[in-house]
Amino acid sequence: MEAHPQPPVSLKVENTAIPESPSLKELRASLAEVDALRLMPNLTSPERKALELTAVALRDAERLAIAKLQKQLFKDLEEQTVALNAQARSIRARVTRMNKLPKVLDNIESVIQTAVKIVAAIAKW
Repeated sequence: MEAHPQPPVSLKVENTAIPESPSLKELRASLAEVDALRLMPNLTSPERKALELTAVALRDAERLAIAKLQKQLFKDLEEQTVALNAQARSIRARVTRMNKLPKVLDNIESVIQTAVKIVAAIAKW
């Protein structure tokens, strides 16, 4: 049996609106509704099987929505961390600048105290 080469599949999509995925709240509400329907005693076997497949699909969609939400939260957290680190660097730089004046004043004070001691020693002679 010879294999026939298949033409390459084009995945190029132009000007196509991608529908927004349902929210986690909507998925959970749908899942609860499907679960309630699955428990109905008067369902036929094909109906029950279809509802079970729907429930599995909704659970998979829920997991994907949670994973997507986690990725977005991690991304937001990383962005906030970068901003927070920049702000911390700025604060440390300001604190360093603010501490320069007290250090200079301490040095001037020690020089003045030394000068006063010298003047007092000279006055005792």
